[in-house]
Amino acid sequence: MQNHFMKELGNLRGLLCLQGANVQKAIEQAIQSFSTGDTVLAQQVISQDSVIDMEEIRIEEECLKTLALYQPVAGDLRTVISYIKINTSLERMADFACHMAERAINIARHSPLSEQELFDFTPMSSLVQDMLLNTLHIVDTGDFRMAHKVIEQDEAVDAMRNNHRSHAKAAIISYPHAAEYYIDCIGLARDLERIADLATGICQQIIYLRTGLITRHKG
Repeated sequence: MQNHFMKELGNLRGLLCLQGANVQKAIEQAIQSFSTGDTVLAQQVISQDSVIDMEEIRIEEECLKTLALYQPVAGDLRTVISYIKINTSLERMADFACHMAERAINIARHSPLSEQELFDFTPMSSLVQDMLLNTLHIVDTGDFRMAHKVIEQDEAVDAMRNNHRSHAKAAIISYPHAAEYYIDCIGLARDLERIADLATGICQQIIYLRTGLITRHKG
């Protein structure tokens, strides 16, 4: 019975990793569509969201079946519950990818801006994508030591978001004709920050799973 249960946990982890790869791709494409004005790519991100939504439901159902069939306790129960929470977080990340894609489509409707007027999101988006890739590796391997490193990076993302917001507000005064673009930039920075928050939450869940320590709401 235990061997079957462990095999089922491996299958669930595999489903999460595949879902994570799809979410990572959606986020990467959403960032690219915003940076390049590629509305076709943006629409692709939006259309794929329903696939991710359906997979989120399927993974949750598999987790619930596992709970009902094996009735795990202690650490085994903690594992399945953690997988359910991670699954939900991944789906929320995909929602934020859709938000970014929608912003890309909105921006493309307006007149092109000069190089001086454009924002560079490369440092922030690169950091968030690195956090996500490391988080997916942590889900696969359970490396809670790496999880601590990802959590530490969240403060840098928060600072970048605040800087982008301040710069956008100043830019609206300097370039009022591009106000809607800068409002979308504020929204994009918020979307990236929320993805980083969700990655941080997943890492906290892995730490809890491996050590039993609750690191949420600290410092």
